Amino acid sequence: MTSNRQQLIGLLEQNAIDESKINDALIISKVQPSKHHWVHFFNQLLAWLGGLAITFSVLFFIAFNWHEMGKFAKFALVEILIVFAVVAYYQLNKLAQKTSKSLDDSNPHPLKSIIPKVSESVVKVPLFMAAVFFGVLLALFGQTYQTGADPWQLFFNWALLILPWVVIGRLGALWMLWVVLINVSILLYYINFGGRLGWFINQELNALWVILLFNIVALACWEGFSRHYHWLKARWAPRLLAVVSGACITWLMVGSIWSFTHDSYLHSAFKELGFLPITIWPLWLLAMYVCYRHYQKDLFMLAGTLLSANIVIINYVSAYWLETLEEIGLLLISNMMIAMAAGSAIWLRKINKEWQS
Repeated sequence: MTSNRQQLIGLLEQNAIDESKINDALIISKVQPSKHHWVHFFNQLLAWLGGLAITFSVLFFIAFNWHEMGKFAKFALVEILIVFAVVAYYQLNKLAQKTSKSLDDSNPHPLKSIIPKVSESVVKVPLFMAAVFFGVLLALFGQTYQTGADPWQLFFNWALLILPWVVIGRLGALWMLWVVLINVSILLYYINFGGRLGWFINQELNALWVILLFNIVALACWEGFSRHYHWLKARWAPRLLAVVSGACITWLMVGSIWSFTHDSYLHSAFKELGFLPITIWPLWLLAMYVCYRHYQKDLFMLAGTLLSANIVIINYVSAYWLETLEEIGLLLISNMMIAMAAGSAIWLRKINKEWQS
């Protein structure tokens, strides 16, 4: 389907739009943002920057005045801010519902022109702040009373306790915060705690596989539910999940390649994997290509898939050529990298033109 930009360019080339009306056409076609769009953008930007500034200022304030403040003062400060944030979310949500009814075209309001419309994402900034403050409270409790809990338990309990807010909030940023907390807890569970749940002796490999599986499931769920819930439509979140899962499977594949040609602690650890990455990686490539080439068209995802393929191929070639061909091998690998990068760019550009035609 041709984009608005391409359609507008075609009309301009045919001189179908008068020169005096070009600016209006740019705004109507949404190629150029209108004043309303700029106001909406800065409204969200300032709200989120303000919320994050308050959140980090509280964290730094407590850290800087750790010895000057009593433990009850620290707890009181964070708990009051949590309550304040939840109340602010409740009040803003009520205000948003009230203004949306007042601004409804089917129900004209005498003050319609001066009533500011409260953005849905701005309403949920206090709830995001409350979720972060809850983590600060858990960390403060553990640091004050030296509970002896492992770091992974802090992040896991944080994710578990804010889950009701995450579900109620229906905000992509809140869900991504929850996903990040789970990822960090998995990593700390295997790396620092020496997790007992795993298939391999090496804990780093267990962490990589569990993080890979978790993020693949999260990505599949996100893409599936985004078809039914508009607040999951933003593409930055699934792209971030794809980057994490792609980095994990690519690293596992590269480690497996070098483990067959070199001997070291790291490479011997990767030998535990056997041919598992060689089996999983092509399936991941195929799934990414089919999903984002035909169903959910996304050039970023295809570019990331190509990058993973290029990295694996270059490492496979390097593992054998550098030892046998030495300097000539290095030259061949350099030329191969340039050719693969150029071919990837040409293919992606072709796909983009195909989607726009």
